[in-house]
Amino acid sequence: MQILHGFSTFSIEEIESRNLAEFFVEFKDKISECEFVGCTHIKEENCGIKNAIQKGQITLARYERFHKIYQQLKEREEKKKW
Repeated sequence: MQILHGFSTFSIEEIESRNLAEFFVEFKDKISECEFVGCTHIKEENCGIKNAIQKGQITLARYERFHKIYQQLKEREEKKKW
């Protein structure tokens, strides 16, 4: 899968699932608000990104896109272990 960003492209295979949130501009300043270092922003409570969604600072659609890509990356990482 190719992701377009401006005039450049990159493959999501270049990203580790644990680093994905850093590629979502609107997530960057919310990561520091997470209770746990290494928060995946998926199942944890007290997540800065999830709190920002509830406050309307990040759209649910954008988070759902993040979640979908995260799952794809996790599946790829699991396959590499075998």
